[in-house]
Amino acid sequence: MVIKNKTNLMKLLKSIQNRMKPQNQKAAVQLEDTLNSINTLTKVERVKNFQNYALQKAGLNNGDATSLKTHLSCIKDGYVVDETYNENEHQTRKQQIVEKIELKQDEKEGVEGNKRNIESVEIPSSKEKIKDYDSEIQQTKLDLEANKINTGYQAIKHYTYMTLVVLLSVYLILFYASAIYASFFRNASALIELAGDDIALYLDSIFDIKGIFTPSYSLIIVYLGAFLFFAIGMIPHTMEGKYRKLKSGLAILGSLVVDALLAYKIDKGIHDLKVMAGIAEEDWNFLTSINFYLVLAFGFLAYLVWGYMFELMIKEKDKKNAHISAELLIKGLKKAIREERQHINTLETKVIELESQITILKSQIEHLKRDLDRAMLNPDLLSQSLTSFYMGWLQFLNGTTELNEKKEACTIAYETFMNTHFKTTPSFN
Repeated sequence: MVIKNKTNLMKLLKSIQNRMKPQNQKAAVQLEDTLNSINTLTKVERVKNFQNYALQKAGLNNGDATSLKTHLSCIKDGYVVDETYNENEHQTRKQQIVEKIELKQDEKEGVEGNKRNIESVEIPSSKEKIKDYDSEIQQTKLDLEANKINTGYQAIKHYTYMTLVVLLSVYLILFYASAIYASFFRNASALIELAGDDIALYLDSIFDIKGIFTPSYSLIIVYLGAFLFFAIGMIPHTMEGKYRKLKSGLAILGSLVVDALLAYKIDKGIHDLKVMAGIAEEDWNFLTSINFYLVLAFGFLAYLVWGYMFELMIKEKDKKNAHISAELLIKGLKKAIREERQHINTLETKVIELESQITILKSQIEHLKRDLDRAMLNPDLLSQSLTSFYMGWLQFLNGTTELNEKKEACTIAYETFMNTHFKTTPSFN
């Protein structure tokens, strides 16, 4: 930066010198001396007192206004500085600020890149998807009217699912009936008497199939209870409307709790029978009992499989009806459109946030640039140095009345210089 300013200054002085030679040979010679002085300057000159320095230079140049401007420019551009000036500290401070500006610039460019990507790629892509979904909805309606809907219905799948659902339904009814009977109606003493030599194996039976097929009034409660448990298992598959998944999840959790209570009751009954038969200790923990988990596996897991088959059967059955199939397809497309619109709203909100970040980063960069300007050029200190130099120059001019004309020219030159670079003229009153 110093070399650049020096080069410009040399060009300016050469130009002034060429214009002055024909009219004022003496001033041209003085300017030549100043030019030679600056041209030989290879490093920053340090000055202990600007006023004394100015007095010396004014004497060498006979108080010439052009020479004054030249020396003021040298001081401003950093060729002449106060001896307390520390170049290393000055350069380090400038470099730190420059690095901060570069980091903020990179951050701003990254944020601007994200903003451009959202505005030019992501939002248009989502809008294009919405158009495609709308077109697909219209085409589906046209195909429905023309009876061209391909539902994808497969009869073999439908009847396979239906058969599995029926078989599993029968199994679950019998399972819950047996579990209820084993929990509440099994005759402990009679069971021990019938067990004979195989008492341990017989008592480990978690179900009592024979009991649910032996005529008894208790079977009324047993089978009604079995249908109640089965109905509880169907609840998750009837949920509709808002928060359907949450409601279904809570219903499935409720089914698990009910099955766990039933498994606990059965396992406790088995343990009590073993204690009565003298083949088990009083201490018992259902969490370490295999029978507890077997009841859950045969009951709750079977119910989950039944529910999955039931859902598949219903979906395959709906495919058979073109109107229902079209409604399901349109419903899915409308849901996709809503999701894309929500995504667009999210992206637009993000764009606003990014614009705010860009504004903040621009402000931070401008602030750092002002800091850099202050680091490169301390206005207060520089203005003080320039004023001190000018006061020394005036001291030489005040030495004789013959230099009054030059004094006036120097005053104008100084005031013009200060107004140009500092927008102010110091008052000496």
